[in-house]
Amino acid sequence: MRYRTKLYLSLLGVTFASVLLALFIVYRETNKEFMREYNSKVLSIAATTAAFLDGDTIKTIVAEEDENRAEYLKIREQLRRVRDANRRSDVYVKWLYTFWLSPHNPDLILYGVDPEENPKDHAKPGDVYEEAAIYKLQGNFRSYYAPGIFIHDPTGVWLMASAPILDSQGKVVGAVEVDIKARDVIDELHKLLMFGLSALGVASLVAVTLAFFLSRAVTRSLTTLSNCLKEIEVGNLEARVTLKTHDEFHTMAMAINDMAKGLQERERLKTGFARYVSQHVLEKILSSESSFKLEGERRKITVLFSDIRQFTTLAEKLPPEQVVAILNEYFEKMIEVIFRNHGTLDKFLGDGLMVEFGAPLEDERQEVNAVSCAIEMQKELIKLCDEWKKKGRPAIEIGIGIHTGFAVVGNIGSEKRIEYTAIGDTVNVAARLEQATKTLKVPILISEATHSSLPKDAFQTKNLGPLQVHGRTGELNVFSVTP
Repeated sequence: MRYRTKLYLSLLGVTFASVLLALFIVYRETNKEFMREYNSKVLSIAATTAAFLDGDTIKTIVAEEDENRAEYLKIREQLRRVRDANRRSDVYVKWLYTFWLSPHNPDLILYGVDPEENPKDHAKPGDVYEEAAIYKLQGNFRSYYAPGIFIHDPTGVWLMASAPILDSQGKVVGAVEVDIKARDVIDELHKLLMFGLSALGVASLVAVTLAFFLSRAVTRSLTTLSNCLKEIEVGNLEARVTLKTHDEFHTMAMAINDMAKGLQERERLKTGFARYVSQHVLEKILSSESSFKLEGERRKITVLFSDIRQFTTLAEKLPPEQVVAILNEYFEKMIEVIFRNHGTLDKFLGDGLMVEFGAPLEDERQEVNAVSCAIEMQKELIKLCDEWKKKGRPAIEIGIGIHTGFAVVGNIGSEKRIEYTAIGDTVNVAARLEQATKTLKVPILISEATHSSLPKDAFQTKNLGPLQVHGRTGELNVFSVTP
């Protein structure tokens, strides 16, 4: 299920449940209030009626023949006046009569005076009150009693209350019962319920509309964020999120935009640094959890310098376009060899190259890799010259000097111009060895520091003895390497 659908249904569910709960509470409390009000009214009528009835006369009316007595007729008329006076729109008294408790059977309730005119509904004195047990009148005979429930019988729905009748001595001799029609009360409650259900329907309709627009607004923001992330995932680091909101989604959009900028910077670094190191070294740097220092640091490295022999003379004889083409093709092959041997391209020096081994990653085999790289560069150059010969291009030769030692390696420069390079005596010596290949007429020249770290018999080397390096006091023992 989509998030928008979940959000939409959740908002509807919460709204519907909230309104339904509110409706239930209001209906229940209103129902209680209605019952409390009507119970108070019917009990008030019963208590008022019981107060003005003559209890001494009431207790003498116990049999059917008492209906013809003047006392009976007088009380009947009093009850009729009370009954008729309380047949109003707000309260309609249907039944009003007296009853008394049998002295021989405390569970038996008997009728007293009944003012009802209809012979079918008229109860005579001494008749058994069959429904008394339902209304629990036996236990509440001597108290003011209103059960507070709707009483259903074949004649309708009623609310009833009873009040005790006292004789001159204050003794309970009977009780008067008042029954009011409860159908109107129920109808009022039904009207209230229907009003509440209508309100629920309107609220649900409003909730449907609001939930639709709110969920659409939320999912629109989420969709925008999601689409931007998909663009970034496929490599479009130029993608940005634009939201005209001022909420958490706006904060998330700013975070995504910052992330995209960071990825762009990382990609620029990766692209730029890939020009100096092999893909293997680059991926190892990026995937490693440890930090690699790119600021200047002192470490042991092996430096390789290479240079094309007599390139100035060659450049004078060829058109500039052909010189550039030769250099580009040459550099492309040499860089592939350098990267294959885990070297780091420091810079181009006109027609020459400066390469480090052992930076930025530590390399325990840096001397072996450097010498292997030099040999492979010479072999690759032979192949390249054979191809050029077929195209009528001149052949070239290169000299390579290698030295191992400590140097400062890292990003060196100023805020306006910076480059990853190595500086120090080790670099200078390697450059001088490359220059010495011309005078010694050897293709590859390495220092004793590099030679001492090579495995025995790993390469064909020849000790050329001590060499005075220009700009350095003391002599340096050097070795030539056969490609």
